Amino acid sequence: MLETINTTKAPYHVRTEQASSRLRIAYTIQNVGLDLSQEVGDVVPVRNTLLGLQAAGHSVRVFELQGRYIAQINDVRQLDVTTAAPIGLTGKRPFLLTESAVRKVQGMLNLPYYAFFDSRRFYEACLHSLPEYDLCHEHNGLFSPAAALACRKLKKPYVLTFSADPIFESALVGRPLRGLHHYIAAKEARFTYEQADQILCVSNPAKKHLVEKWQVNPDKINVMPNGVDVELFSRRYDTAAVRAEWGLGDAPVISFVGGFQPWHGLENLVESFAAILQDTPAARLLLVGDGPHRAALDAKIQECNVGHATIITGLLPQERVPEMLSVADIAVIPYPQLPQELWFSPLKLYEYMAAGKAIVSSRAGQIAEVLENGRTGLLVESGNIRELTSAVTSLIHNSAERRRLGANAQKQAIAHHSWRQYIRQLENIYMNAMIRGKKG
Repeated sequence: MLETINTTKAPYHVRTEQASSRLRIAYTIQNVGLDLSQEVGDVVPVRNTLLGLQAAGHSVRVFELQGRYIAQINDVRQLDVTTAAPIGLTGKRPFLLTESAVRKVQGMLNLPYYAFFDSRRFYEACLHSLPEYDLCHEHNGLFSPAAALACRKLKKPYVLTFSADPIFESALVGRPLRGLHHYIAAKEARFTYEQADQILCVSNPAKKHLVEKWQVNPDKINVMPNGVDVELFSRRYDTAAVRAEWGLGDAPVISFVGGFQPWHGLENLVESFAAILQDTPAARLLLVGDGPHRAALDAKIQECNVGHATIITGLLPQERVPEMLSVADIAVIPYPQLPQELWFSPLKLYEYMAAGKAIVSSRAGQIAEVLENGRTGLLVESGNIRELTSAVTSLIHNSAERRRLGANAQKQAIAHHSWRQYIRQLENIYMNAMIRGKKG
């Protein structure tokens, strides 16, 4: 078994600090692709943001579209406890009958989704509830203009998190918007970007995209990479028990954590792993996650004949991710060449760093700004399987280098990438939004 060492010199404890000014924050989610009950993808930073704001002493309420119901969450520590946010005409029988009839025709004719009824319902809920709050914070999504419209009418400060461009993402996964569908999506997206008093985005490439594609004023765009629960990921875990659970024995473990998406480069990783096995037959590939690209991944594993050495855990609760990472000797981020510059802020990057792992990553987007090649990780060209193989193989045979890279990465995560620090920055952005809103 390759040596797995936790490099934390002392326990790291998150302090609960009261903000100097207690804010009343309405966090709105019309984006139907963001389900707070699922601890995956964008939901993880959203949940950590909500919990961090509440821990800092702010009053946070969540308004989330759930079918024909606007769920109001009064305590973000209990996301499954909801009440119905008040609405108006959209809750009355005539509106509901009209909606049902239109949706039936829409389904029969296979017409695209525009969210007109959802937007009207969410708009009413925002009009009724937002007056008692200091500001509204929304996570962006396709066909989600309601909160921005309500904030304009009520003259409320509006903060928008731009995690990615959903119109571009639709094309990336093979479901491009066309014609009127694209026109309306773009018109609504542009409106929300213009209406926002402050915008949060996760990387400089994302900011560049907003400025160049959508002509957003750069002065109101804040680059806020994702954070990590450094205490949770730097904790010591029973690695022997985890290895026994997954049949890893004493094998060198190469790990990937995340969703199985076409842009994550997992097929390249499998091809690289086949070459790694030629050098180190005992190595094991541990893939922690699942996703829509699973079938293609399974086919690649079979094609490369590495099934005997590959373990796929499936989707696990977020609280299990740190212990799964604890057995990793090397953690990888194998992004392929993409048609668009990578604007994501991969959660896995900060989780790997906080866990003190030796990281091998594609030199893509923001990652190259966070990791220093040769000091906090090894960077390879995106899509270059030979470079990926060489970097991983070199670390398999160099335990001292793994320890050094992991220790440096962990120190950086603790110093700069905790959720506590993220919340402090967010509080300043909220204040700027309120000042800008008053001027507007």
